[in-house]
This record gives sequence, C-alpha cells and structure tokens, in this order.
Amino acid sequence: AKVDSSPESCTSSPKDELYGVTFQVSTSRADFESKYRELHKLGSGGFGSVFAGERLDDACNVIKCFGVQVQNGVEHQLINEVAIMVKVSQGNCPAVVSLLDCYELPEEVILVMERPVPSMDLHDYKEFHGGVLEEEEAKVILRQMVEASIQMHNSNVFHRDLKLKNILVETDHSYPKVRVIDFGCGCLVKEVIKCKKYTPPEWHSSKGYSAEPTTVFHLGALLYSLLHRTSFHTLFYVARIKGFKWGLSEKCRHFLKSCLAENPDDRPSLEELLRYHYSCSASCLTLTAHLCTECRGHKAAHSLFCTLRAAVITCDCHMECTNI
Repeated sequence: AKVDSSPESCTSSPKDELYGVTFQVSTSRADFESKYRELHKLGSGGFGSVFAGERLDDACNVIKCFGVQVQNGVEHQLINEVAIMVKVSQGNCPAVVSLLDCYELPEEVILVMERPVPSMDLHDYKEFHGGVLEEEEAKVILRQMVEASIQMHNSNVFHRDLKLKNILVETDHSYPKVRVIDFGCGCLVKEVIKCKKYTPPEWHSSKGYSAEPTTVFHLGALLYSLLHRTSFHTLFYVARIKGFKWGLSEKCRHFLKSCLAENPDDRPSLEELLRYHYSCSASCLTLTAHLCTECRGHKAAHSLFCTLRAAVITCDCHMECTNI
C-alpha cells in the first residue's frame, strides 16, 4: 500500500495486501475537516450513518459514510468496501460511484464518495414514475447494469447485492443514467459466495453459488422488479406463486425466463446478455428521451405520448415538447 511518512497522514491496511489493491487511508481528522464540510444526515444503517457534504475547494457534492470500529481490533466492513471500490476503479468502471477519500480514525472509519446530484435510488425512481416502468425505459437501465456488471467482473469484483436501493439514477440526463453504490456486501469473485439475501435458487439446494450466474439472476430479478408493481422474490417465483404480468412482450418474457432459470447452467453469460436483442442503449428510449427534464418529472401524474420525432404531453406546465 502507499504509505505517507508524515505523522497522522496515511497508513496501510491489511485489506490492501489481502485484495492486492493500493489505496491511501488517512488517519488525520484535521485533514478531513480541511477538505470537506459535513451537511445534513441522509440516513443510517447497520454499519453507520450517511451524511451529505461538499468539498471545500470546488463545492463538489459528496457523501460521508462512517461506522464505529469493532472492539476486537478487526477492521470495519467499510474498509472492505474501500478495497473493492478501488479495485473496480482500477478497471475503469464509470457506472460505479467514485471513492474520493478514506479516513481510519480511532473512533470511526469515514468514506468520502462522489454524490451525483440530482439523483435518486432506483426504488424511488420507480415509485416516482407510478410504481412500474415501461419496457423501453427498463431496457435502457438493464443494458447499463449489464455493462457495469461486466466491468466489475473484469476487475474480479462481484457486487452480491444488486437491488433497486443500491442503484442511483441521475435525473438530469435525457435517459435514466445509473450508478452503482454500496459495496459493503461485495467481495472479490475469487472468494466463495455465501450470502442469503436475494439468493438464486441454487443456494437453497447446494448452499452456495458462483459469481456470474448469480449476477445474471440478479439482473433478471432487477428487470422483473422494474416491470412489476411488486418486487421479485426468489421463493415465490420458483414456487410459481408469482408469474409475469399481462402485457409484457414475448421478447421480454423470454429474456426474464433465461435470466431467472432455476439451473444456473441454463442462464446466459453476461456477454450474451449484452448481445441479446432485448436490451438496448439509451438511443432506443423513445418514451421520455425527447422530453425536457421538467416534463419527464410529470410522467407519474400525467399522460404522455411520444414518437421519435416529437413528444406531446398533457400537463399543466407545457402543452408540447419537441426534440431537444
């Protein structure tokens, strides 16, 4: 690891050597306070709290995450997230939110990460758009997630918890641009995976699963959740308690069935998903791509009609929105 010789500066972490990555961990609170301003609290979880913040030299929006160190001297799981995020960044994965700084202090570990603004998590984005997305929009999100998953796997990183809450959507683009967050449950692909949350069917039979088939299953579950008002549940799906809603295209049904196949050997690879004709790029999005940001914000409450050449909406603020 990179180690600065100055006092209260940088120190190496055992995780650096374990994961074969290099990153700097500052031990100076004064350094943090000289670079960042902590703002309001965004939320909290099992490992600590999350605060909005800004970088002092350029007012860049950031997120501060911290967690209390455990008592037995073992480093907090946030350090694990640091190593994984650095590993991904070395593989040039723009869909992953960037880690800016890490501080390991006596009473807490602080991560400072990029905060895309404006943005919301994919769960809130879905609810804002009426609780369900149309196929064309879901396909654009799916393609980005497939590309991000390939880039992560190429860096030997497996995000074990791809779900709506762990995906941000930047809302100032003409399409839903996604960013992946929360690697606290992630691990390197080389490790044995035994995580019970959002498990594929093979976990229940063999108590284990491997990275790529699991990621493909998660992407199928993600697409299912975007297209249905109720979220995907593995046991309900396997037991045939939940099926696909009426109105989905045959291509969509086939894609979902392939990703959600009970036998992991029957699922396509990530590269095959990328080549599959169902997923599409942002240029394919005709539902809201030609609406201005303000008009797209009314999608949940008003009816829209879009074509490739123009978009006409019926909302209080605009009567017509042409190509932009």
